[in-house]
Amino acid sequence: MQAATTCFDDMRIATFQTRRWREAIQAAGHQPIMLPDLRPPGTFHATLEERIVLGRRAWEILRDQDVDFILDAYGDGMLFVDDPREKGMSTLLHHALGVPLVSHWTETLRITLKGMDPTLIHQAFQSPTWFKAVFTRSHLAEMEWMGVPGCFYLPLAEDDLPHAIDPPAVDYAGPKVFFGGSQQSLYFAHGDGVDTRTQWPGALAVAATTDGSTTSFLDAYRRYDLGSCPAETEDFAERAERVRRYYAYKLFYSAWRNLGLRDRFILFLKKKLGDDFLLVGHERWNKIYGLPTEPPVERSVYLELVRKTPICLNIPNGDNETGLNLRHFEITAAGGFMLSYYSPELAEMFDIGRECAVFRNETELVEQIDYYLARPAERDAMARAGQQRTLREHLLHHRLEVVLDWLRIRV
Repeated sequence: MQAATTCFDDMRIATFQTRRWREAIQAAGHQPIMLPDLRPPGTFHATLEERIVLGRRAWEILRDQDVDFILDAYGDGMLFVDDPREKGMSTLLHHALGVPLVSHWTETLRITLKGMDPTLIHQAFQSPTWFKAVFTRSHLAEMEWMGVPGCFYLPLAEDDLPHAIDPPAVDYAGPKVFFGGSQQSLYFAHGDGVDTRTQWPGALAVAATTDGSTTSFLDAYRRYDLGSCPAETEDFAERAERVRRYYAYKLFYSAWRNLGLRDRFILFLKKKLGDDFLLVGHERWNKIYGLPTEPPVERSVYLELVRKTPICLNIPNGDNETGLNLRHFEITAAGGFMLSYYSPELAEMFDIGRECAVFRNETELVEQIDYYLARPAERDAMARAGQQRTLREHLLHHRLEVVLDWLRIRV
């Protein structure tokens, strides 16, 4: 296979069938080369055997084509093939093709590569041509601390799909607030005993944030010397064990954040607003808390709810300490009014108070809801400004340009 000359015009970019990059590649004026998916949408845990099987299929598709690089989500491009240069040996697919691999990391390593041997993961990470685009600054700091090379910051974005830009018909007679999302953690709901030795580091990190500081779990882990960072002098098994221990300690912290952010505000609003609060998500809201919940809906129905409900609530999950989730861009792109829990990175993406509204506690949440329900013209103007910002700057093909800028320097 002959790699294409990297001129960054009319590029041929290999990506996966049901992931979100195909339309973005086309919108940016490049050509997508489609690969079969590693696993169904919404799942993350591919095994080594699955990565070998798909690696061979991808090799058959790409070996006789000119392709500039492979672009994936969640590390799907970590595939293995027979090494064409050393008989009887295996190598990463992008090594065999002689092209870079760019992975958009939109979940933690603990989630996205759970089906793999941790030692093999950390060995594969050392590839000098595997670049990891990480969606929040807190996750970026973690990956760099873990010794993962080739990382850079790349926020999430809305899909490059048709978006309705006509003013939505907002229904003030129906539910006033809409939230679409799942209950994220069963940590505090099961009856199994938990080893408190793995809880106290997370509890300490929680305590370090009670004064309103922006301390992350990694900050607390380092400040209080809860564990050493993986070192280049260690073998890959030792590095993997340090990372495993880090995530074991962080589990309580993430579960607490899920409870203290998403669950807390959903419980509060459902009690206060009743039927004026429309909750759409999986049945765990009802199973754990007894909250009336509408089942998950298709994208078209979700976007219709976003456009007609006066206020769309957005709360990232507990693993997301500093960044934005996909809902920030979905709600605004659809023309909905977004009331979001405050995130340190939100002001980098939106003009708070002009393109979206924020809250930090129950008092602010109620104040913001009451304020904008009483001022529909101001609400409409903010929703319109947020939509214009997202469609102008926060579509996935805008993120692709950042990827290309990164590659221009390094390839």
